Amino acid sequence: MPLVDLFMQLFIAVIIFFPVVEYGMNINLPKGTTDQIKREQTRTLSVNRQGHIFLNDIALSQAQLRVELERLAKVNPPITILVKADEANNYGAVMEVLTELHAAKITRIALMTQEETPPRLFPTTSGRTRR
Repeated sequence: MPLVDLFMQLFIAVIIFFPVVEYGMNINLPKGTTDQIKREQTRTLSVNRQGHIFLNDIALSQAQLRVELERLAKVNPPITILVKADEANNYGAVMEVLTELHAAKITRIALMTQEETPPRLFPTTSGRTRR
């Protein structure tokens, strides 16, 4: 029975202290904008709904992509690849592109998203707002 008591105390300690460790840190993240990356140092890698791959709006096969990424990996200063994919894509199509980037040893990668728009409040004739 003493072993059960010990495990119960450890369990309670974990339950109490885990949220403190997880959420209790106050971290001030650095501020930054996309203006810090020069347009000449970026390339956009897109995957459309059908799974076709485009580098700066030029369609490429998997083999052509591999060759082009290996060439871009040798460029100095390093190129940043902006990956954008249609939300209807399956996970595998995007992972294939990320695997090619990793194989080419390109480490500066950003995944592009659309900014979510908050719901608009529409004024009514009575002066109150409604959603």
